Amino acid sequence: MTRQRRAVSVAFLAFGAVSGSWIPRLPALKDHLHISDAQVGYALVLFAVGAVLGAAVARLVLARGARLWVRAGTVAICLALLGPGLAGAFVQLLAAALLLGGCAGFIDVLENAQAAELEREVGRPLINGFHGFWSLGAIIGSVLAGIAAFADVAPLPQFAIAAIIAAVASAPFLRDLPDTRSGADRTTPPAPGRLWLQASVVAVAAIAFSSIMVEGGTADWSALYLREYSHANPGVAAAGFAAFALAATVVRFRADLLTAHTNPTTVARFGGLIAALGLALAIAVPALPVAIIGFALVGMGTAVLVPLAFSAGANLGASGTSLTVVLAAGYAGSIAGPALIGSAADHFGLRAALTILLAAAIVVTALAGNLRVADPATPLPSHR
Repeated sequence: MTRQRRAVSVAFLAFGAVSGSWIPRLPALKDHLHISDAQVGYALVLFAVGAVLGAAVARLVLARGARLWVRAGTVAICLALLGPGLAGAFVQLLAAALLLGGCAGFIDVLENAQAAELEREVGRPLINGFHGFWSLGAIIGSVLAGIAAFADVAPLPQFAIAAIIAAVASAPFLRDLPDTRSGADRTTPPAPGRLWLQASVVAVAAIAFSSIMVEGGTADWSALYLREYSHANPGVAAAGFAAFALAATVVRFRADLLTAHTNPTTVARFGGLIAALGLALAIAVPALPVAIIGFALVGMGTAVLVPLAFSAGANLGASGTSLTVVLAAGYAGSIAGPALIGSAADHFGLRAALTILLAAAIVVTALAGNLRVADPATPLPSHR
């Protein structure tokens, strides 16, 4: 592994550790603030809104080079992790979620741009491996969160420990990040292909939207689902997210090899089917350990979907607009998901609300044929 690939891997790892540290503590935050499922959903919506804003800012600064901004953004998201733990009221939780989401969206765009650049340089799939490091970080963060929840440790000290470890441990490696920049000179595809290109961007954006709804919705609500329907204690409930993240990690570290031997369409279609099966299992049989197995299957299935959608967006078009559209669609999915699920959970129960994610997984399976453009060995002109 080159120093640049190692640096990008560590950046994804630190990002995942922060993400995995706070999502499993949503039940504790909910109890502490005495809020409803719908209000938890609103907080997650604000997180996603912040991510959209952060992504827009990242697109602007990318022209100046990504290295410095990823290093600064990693420190910023570690500091922002303290916000939910400091919140003493629902409004403060909303503000903390908005800030944390802004930092997440900012470094998410920059790190994926760096990953896409390295993938094109070597001419073979790498994106799932990088996202695998994100999942590995999420496992580390969620395990720490589960231990803290089981020991009745408040979220704030746990968040502080996670933030310090992520920031300090990653700093020496991030100096070797590639200084990816937008605006590189590439050849524009011929005019007759533009209509097809636009249709492909819309289809890949729809895949990103639906994929993040499934991935984010499962990650966000699995702990609450296990506590409310499986009657699990807080530590066991956090295992739902851990099982989801562990399954995603294992698959992502092997998915690039599978993609290289088949194609993105086959891998994504298979992933969508597995995710749908896992959701159907968790909904139909919420008892332990079946529900945890269901969430693990969702992790296995969704593991490949978002990376392949981002890779497809990175290799569509010449100006960078396609990647921006795909990323924006993904964040739109992360906005729509919490709002839909939270509202549906208040009216019909969380179990019924998860059928929204099941439908989204089926949509991904149906649209997977549009991901053939994700193969970096035969790319269209760069996303920049």
